[in-house]
Order: sequence, then C-alpha cells, then structure tokens
Amino acid sequence: MDVLTHVFLPLIVIYSLRREKFSKVYFPLAIFAILPDFDVFLGVHRSFLHSLLFLVPLAVFMLVVECVLRSKIEYAYVATFFLFSHLFLDFFAGGVPFLYPIVKIGVGVEFPVKVSFGSSIMISDLMPRLVLVTPESVYGKTFEIVSGFGVATAITFMLIYLVDLKRKTVRIY
Repeated sequence: MDVLTHVFLPLIVIYSLRREKFSKVYFPLAIFAILPDFDVFLGVHRSFLHSLLFLVPLAVFMLVVECVLRSKIEYAYVATFFLFSHLFLDFFAGGVPFLYPIVKIGVGVEFPVKVSFGSSIMISDLMPRLVLVTPESVYGKTFEIVSGFGVATAITFMLIYLVDLKRKTVRIY
C-alpha cells in the first residue's frame, strides 16, 4: 500500500472522530503511519517493524512517556492509532507477519472479485480469501510510493479539512 493511503486514510478517520479536538500536531504524528514500512531499510519488507512484538512495546513506551512528561495522554493515542492503522491496512493488502521473528508467516485477506464481460456479464471469486505471506527481501524489488487511491484519499482529506477551516473562519453577523 502506498504512503499517501497510509497517512491520509487514518487522518480522515481521526478527523471524523475528533473534529472538535483535532490539532495540527496530528500532522507530524502521521509519520507513525508509515513507520512500519521503514523495515525496507533493514532489507526485508513486512518484517520486524510490522510485528506486534515491536509495535506493542513502542506504543506502550509512547503512552508512558507522554503520561510522565505531560501528566495526561493525548498525542500518544493518536500516534498509536497511526501505527496500528498501518497493520490494519496491510492486513487487507497482502498480509502481515504479526509475530515476526518468532513466527515468520503472516496472514492477510484478499478480495479477488472479478467481473468478466462478454456475451454475458459474469462475476466470480466473490468470497474473500485468507492468504499466508512471508517477509521478503527488498533487493531487486520496487515499491509503490504513490497510487491513484492514495492521491484520492489525500485530496478527500484536504477538501474536508479546508472546507471546515473556512467554515470556522467565516462569521455570520
């Protein structure tokens, strides 16, 4: 899945749920939405940084640090949401090795629905499929950084956000 989708789809969800409390601080926190993909720099995609064995302790650490430093937790919840949204999206886009490196096989769901046009219209493979995946070397591979869906997601968020900003700044007397 591309970077824009990983960043802007969770932003849409957060903005929808916390519209009144939404803070501009959430924008830099979006880096946590793509943090798991930094495992490509370790040479293996969808490996250690996609594992709950890494992400859960990281999330707990962020929550504890914010609680100690600020005496309340607000931003760590958002960063944690970004982190786990990555796994959620990847689960539906190829699979995730949730317990890597202990269990090197990951799971996911794919939706192989196909429509064929001819003398009649045929729809096949309606049922979602469970897929098993293993982390793979990044050498010789290319990765999609931006997709049409990601651009559409980014534009959707920006339109929603900017329209709301304009509504807040327009005062009716």
